[in-house]
Amino acid sequence: MRIVTIHMKDTIIFFLCLIFAFANVQAQEFPKPETASPEATFYTYLDNENISDPTKFNGNVKKVIRTFKEYEQGGVDAISLEKTSLYVNKNGVLEKTVRRTYSYGIEDSKEITYHLEEPKADIKKDGNRIEKIINRTQAQDDEHLYDVDLQGDDHYVYENDRLIAFYNNNDSISYVYDAKNRLTSVRISESLIAEEYNEEEDVVSYMRSTFEDKGLEQVYYINDLPARKIVYDKFGEVIDVYKKTYTYTSNKLLEKFQTEYKRYLFDYYEAEVPIEKQKYAEFPRVETNDSIQTGTFQYSKTNKITSYQRTKGAEEETYTVIYDDNDQMHLVEGTLTFYQKGRLVSLEVEYEYLYDKKGNPSSIRSFYYLGGEKILHRETTFEIAYY
Repeated sequence: MRIVTIHMKDTIIFFLCLIFAFANVQAQEFPKPETASPEATFYTYLDNENISDPTKFNGNVKKVIRTFKEYEQGGVDAISLEKTSLYVNKNGVLEKTVRRTYSYGIEDSKEITYHLEEPKADIKKDGNRIEKIINRTQAQDDEHLYDVDLQGDDHYVYENDRLIAFYNNNDSISYVYDAKNRLTSVRISESLIAEEYNEEEDVVSYMRSTFEDKGLEQVYYINDLPARKIVYDKFGEVIDVYKKTYTYTSNKLLEKFQTEYKRYLFDYYEAEVPIEKQKYAEFPRVETNDSIQTGTFQYSKTNKITSYQRTKGAEEETYTVIYDDNDQMHLVEGTLTFYQKGRLVSLEVEYEYLYDKKGNPSSIRSFYYLGGEKILHRETTFEIAYY
């Protein structure tokens, strides 16, 4: 995958006082697998099952222009605009994506992704083991060589075509699979750099730590479905531990999930001990009022979500999904809760999905109600060309 980032440099000085061009720079990389996350089912569903993937659209799609607008309060003037063009080849494979962002009507960034191009890498083979090495210094200018030297080259290690390890000077990730080729464990480690300045010699020296655990995800399967997931996440002075459980209907649809969340202080952490084997019972705890989260689902006769309820501490959300005559998601009505300046706020929201004659999306609009008034918040429109 190759990504080219282009900045619009000819903006007049007046606009430079108002606009900042952000470069969404992504280095070349190979895909990394992720563990199953059934708790995200509903929010994935709001993506309308395949709304972002033109290769899943009906008909022989050639190009999709997806325009996203976010409106200021009142739903009239767009405060941000993003236009994404997706190109599909005649074999039905996504070939290229061009993403543009705009501020005050001026294009401030452009990102091109070539999906069928793999990064340039040195390949080493040893039986069923393959190592792909991306040399970072080859793709960087002199300004960034210093950072690249600290990071080092990216190494991807495969066995039987499965990624089992990724590492450079800063990060190390290991992947474990079961006999059915399902990803069951992802361990993330990091090496940190300490900087020391010598005033007398005017020299900066760096010391790198050994690798230590930063995070771990473990998934356990029962009857070919993820039944339990444990996540350890270490950052700053705390460690978060999430224990998730999942139950399913007779049709193997997610019926309920529950997440138990605990936060521990870093005080007694031993770097040489794996993150999952720390003596957490002896660690000081940070008490929270949202330590338990649950989500429940209901389905139609055609196995589509009709309602979703989520509770997390004092937060309670309920969504109802309404389908059109073609059994396509049409309206999602719900109550969104969130904290604003320390106060729990409840907001009625609505998402509207419309389709063209082929059953492909034509628009998605999200609204919220304020003082009884329905206000447009975001809108995504689709222009589709066919072969």
